[in-house]
Amino acid sequence: MRSSRSLVTSATVAALFTHGMVFSALNFDPPLPIWTYQGFFRHILLATERLWSYAHGWQPLSHIRDFGHFYATTVHLTCPLVGFLLFWIASRRKVGISLCKPLAIASLLTLPNGYTTSVPGYALPWVEAARTILVLLLMLWSVGAIRIPHSPSPILNPSS
Repeated sequence: MRSSRSLVTSATVAALFTHGMVFSALNFDPPLPIWTYQGFFRHILLATERLWSYAHGWQPLSHIRDFGHFYATTVHLTCPLVGFLLFWIASRRKVGISLCKPLAIASLLTLPNGYTTSVPGYALPWVEAARTILVLLLMLWSVGAIRIPHSPSPILNPSS
Protein backbone atom coordinates (compact mmCIF):
# COMPACT_ATOMS: atom_id res chain seq x y z
CA MET A 1 0.00 0.00 0.00
CA ARG A 2 2.89 2.32 0.75
CA SER A 3 4.13 1.94 -2.82
CA SER A 4 0.82 2.91 -4.43
CA ARG A 5 0.40 5.97 -2.22
CA SER A 6 3.93 7.11 -2.91
CA LEU A 7 3.39 6.57 -6.64
CA VAL A 8 0.28 8.75 -6.67
CA THR A 9 1.93 11.37 -4.46
CA SER A 10 5.08 11.54 -6.56
CA ALA A 11 3.13 11.76 -9.83
CA THR A 12 0.90 14.52 -8.42
CA VAL A 13 3.82 16.55 -7.08
CA ALA A 14 5.81 16.16 -10.32
CA ALA A 15 2.80 17.20 -12.41
CA LEU A 16 2.03 20.23 -10.21
CA PHE A 17 5.68 21.24 -10.23
CA THR A 18 5.80 20.97 -14.03
CA HIS A 19 2.53 22.86 -14.47
CA GLY A 20 3.70 25.65 -12.18
CA MET A 21 7.09 25.98 -13.85
CA VAL A 22 5.63 26.09 -17.37
CA PHE A 23 2.72 28.33 -16.37
CA SER A 24 5.08 30.84 -14.75
CA ALA A 25 7.21 30.95 -17.87
CA LEU A 26 4.22 31.50 -20.17
CA ASN A 27 2.41 34.02 -17.95
CA PHE A 28 5.06 36.40 -16.77
CA ASP A 29 2.63 38.66 -14.93
CA PRO A 30 3.25 41.32 -12.30
CA PRO A 31 4.88 40.04 -9.12
CA LEU A 32 2.66 38.12 -6.75
CA PRO A 33 3.38 37.16 -3.15
CA ILE A 34 5.58 34.08 -2.82
CA TRP A 35 2.92 32.17 -0.87
CA THR A 36 0.61 32.05 -3.92
CA TYR A 37 0.86 29.31 -6.54
CA GLN A 38 1.86 31.67 -9.35
CA GLY A 39 4.10 33.73 -7.10
CA PHE A 40 6.02 30.70 -5.83
CA PHE A 41 6.85 29.43 -9.30
CA ARG A 42 7.54 32.94 -10.60
CA HIS A 43 10.13 33.36 -7.85
CA ILE A 44 11.71 30.03 -8.82
CA LEU A 45 11.81 31.18 -12.45
CA LEU A 46 13.41 34.50 -11.58
CA ALA A 47 15.92 32.92 -9.20
CA THR A 48 16.91 30.40 -11.87
CA GLU A 49 17.27 33.17 -14.45
CA ARG A 50 19.39 35.30 -12.12
CA LEU A 51 21.65 32.38 -11.32
CA TRP A 52 21.95 31.46 -15.02
CA SER A 53 22.71 35.06 -16.00
CA TYR A 54 25.24 35.41 -13.18
CA ALA A 55 26.97 32.20 -14.30
CA HIS A 56 27.31 33.65 -17.81
CA GLY A 57 28.36 37.10 -16.60
CA TRP A 58 25.29 38.84 -18.03
CA GLN A 59 22.78 41.26 -16.59
CA PRO A 60 19.54 39.59 -15.43
CA LEU A 61 16.84 39.35 -18.13
CA SER A 62 19.28 40.48 -20.84
CA HIS A 63 19.39 37.18 -22.76
CA ILE A 64 15.89 35.90 -22.07
CA ARG A 65 15.52 33.96 -25.35
CA ASP A 66 18.65 31.93 -24.62
CA PHE A 67 17.44 31.37 -21.09
CA GLY A 68 14.09 30.08 -22.38
CA HIS A 69 15.76 27.18 -24.17
CA PHE A 70 17.79 26.36 -21.07
CA TYR A 71 14.73 26.62 -18.83
CA ALA A 72 12.60 24.31 -21.00
CA THR A 73 15.29 21.65 -20.94
CA THR A 74 15.74 22.09 -17.20
CA VAL A 75 12.01 21.65 -16.56
CA HIS A 76 11.90 18.56 -18.79
CA LEU A 77 14.75 16.99 -16.82
CA THR A 78 14.18 18.07 -13.23
CA CYS A 79 10.43 17.60 -12.81
CA PRO A 80 10.39 13.83 -13.52
CA LEU A 81 13.53 13.46 -11.39
CA VAL A 82 11.83 15.27 -8.50
CA GLY A 83 8.88 12.88 -8.79
CA PHE A 84 11.18 9.85 -8.92
CA LEU A 85 13.18 11.06 -5.91
CA LEU A 86 9.98 11.63 -3.96
CA PHE A 87 8.75 8.13 -4.83
CA TRP A 88 12.10 6.63 -3.87
CA ILE A 89 12.08 8.36 -0.47
CA ALA A 90 8.40 7.79 0.30
CA SER A 91 8.24 4.13 -0.69
CA ARG A 92 11.64 3.26 0.83
CA ARG A 93 12.22 1.08 -2.19
CA LYS A 94 15.74 -0.14 -2.90
CA VAL A 95 16.83 0.87 -6.36
CA GLY A 96 20.51 -0.01 -6.17
CA ILE A 97 22.43 -0.38 -9.39
CA SER A 98 19.33 -0.01 -11.54
CA LEU A 99 19.34 3.73 -10.80
CA CYS A 100 21.04 4.34 -14.14
CA LYS A 101 17.90 3.17 -16.01
CA PRO A 102 15.57 5.96 -14.79
CA LEU A 103 18.35 8.53 -15.18
CA ALA A 104 18.88 7.41 -18.78
CA ILE A 105 15.13 7.57 -19.48
CA ALA A 106 14.87 11.08 -18.02
CA SER A 107 17.93 12.23 -19.96
CA LEU A 108 16.82 10.76 -23.28
CA LEU A 109 13.29 12.14 -23.01
CA THR A 110 14.68 15.60 -22.22
CA LEU A 111 15.75 16.05 -25.82
CA PRO A 112 13.86 18.92 -27.43
CA ASN A 113 10.96 17.94 -29.60
CA GLY A 114 8.53 19.87 -31.74
CA TYR A 115 5.24 18.74 -30.28
CA THR A 116 4.80 22.03 -28.42
CA THR A 117 4.31 24.04 -31.62
CA SER A 118 0.96 22.37 -32.30
CA VAL A 119 -0.32 22.84 -28.73
CA PRO A 120 -2.27 26.03 -27.95
CA GLY A 121 -0.63 28.23 -25.31
CA TYR A 122 -3.35 27.79 -22.69
CA ALA A 123 -2.99 23.97 -22.83
CA LEU A 124 0.81 23.77 -22.81
CA PRO A 125 1.22 23.55 -19.00
CA TRP A 126 -1.23 20.64 -18.89
CA VAL A 127 0.44 18.88 -21.82
CA GLU A 128 3.82 19.24 -20.13
CA ALA A 129 2.38 17.92 -16.85
CA ALA A 130 1.02 14.86 -18.70
CA ARG A 131 4.42 14.39 -20.35
CA THR A 132 6.10 14.50 -16.95
CA ILE A 133 3.73 11.85 -15.58
CA LEU A 134 4.44 9.63 -18.58
CA VAL A 135 8.21 9.99 -18.15
CA LEU A 136 7.89 9.35 -14.41
CA LEU A 137 5.83 6.19 -15.01
CA LEU A 138 8.46 4.96 -17.48
CA MET A 139 11.15 5.64 -14.90
CA LEU A 140 9.23 3.71 -12.23
CA TRP A 141 8.58 0.85 -14.64
CA SER A 142 12.30 0.63 -15.42
CA VAL A 143 13.13 -0.12 -11.77
CA GLY A 144 10.24 -2.58 -11.33
CA ALA A 145 8.00 -0.36 -9.20
CA ILE A 146 5.21 -0.74 -11.77
CA ARG A 147 4.50 -4.17 -13.16
CA ILE A 148 2.44 -4.81 -16.25
CA PRO A 149 0.73 -8.20 -15.96
CA HIS A 150 1.35 -10.52 -18.85
CA SER A 151 -1.69 -12.37 -20.05
CA PRO A 152 -1.41 -14.27 -23.31
CA SER A 153 -3.83 -13.31 -26.00
CA PRO A 154 -6.32 -16.04 -26.97
CA ILE A 155 -5.71 -15.15 -30.62
CA LEU A 156 -1.97 -15.78 -30.33
CA ASN A 157 -2.36 -18.78 -28.02
CA PRO A 158 -4.90 -21.17 -29.61
CA SER A 159 -4.61 -23.77 -26.83
CA SER A 160 -6.85 -21.73 -24.48
